[in-house]
Amino acid sequence: MSRPARTRALVVAAHGTASAEGRRAVEECAAAAAADLRTEHAVGYVDVCGPTLEEVLARSTAPVVVPLFLASGYHVRHDVPGAVAVAPDATVTPALGDAAEVVTALADRVLEACGDPGAPPDAVVLTAAGSSVDSARAEVVQVSGLLARRLGTAAGTAYLSGPGPRPQEEVRRLRAAGHRRVVVATHLLAPGHFVERARLAAGELGTVASGPLLGHPALTALVVRRYGEAGTGA
Repeated sequence: MSRPARTRALVVAAHGTASAEGRRAVEECAAAAAADLRTEHAVGYVDVCGPTLEEVLARSTAPVVVPLFLASGYHVRHDVPGAVAVAPDATVTPALGDAAEVVTALADRVLEACGDPGAPPDAVVLTAAGSSVDSARAEVVQVSGLLARRLGTAAGTAYLSGPGPRPQEEVRRLRAAGHRRVVVATHLLAPGHFVERARLAAGELGTVASGPLLGHPALTALVVRRYGEAGTGA
């Protein structure tokens, strides 16, 4: 049974990327969620490319803004609220965070990278872009633990920039502890600079990196859920 049409537009707030493939992944996720919700939608970016989130919100009326970010770092805490100042009637949802849908998508991508859905690796290194915000890095550590429990593996957490260990350090640490099949679990949404860096790091270590998360149906379902929770005040 189809959902009733919604009157409030969906605005997806995304980081932005120079990768056309990355932008397409974001826009396809937003379009799929809006089709499920039967509402209008737009994507606004906070960095690198346009249209900017401010531009999108300036021509929106009472939108629901879903930050398409895996952790609540600087962009979620500063850039998104700054942009929303031009649309005081907007409702902003939490970022994607440690939602079950994120863990599901991560687990599936890791198993895809292994080439055998029935044979998870010995360990995973959840690898994020990085953040200067301590609490955002703590969110990544939380997701790493949830992913390890889902797969029944050991886990580490690494970052491609900013404070914290790099994936090379964590892969070597886990191998030294006796885990031979260690996969880099890419905690990134869309193709672009950081996905390529994760892939190259994994290759240097003789292992594989899982693919970006957008395109997985669980991520679209999470955007739909965030929108719905905003509408009910949850």
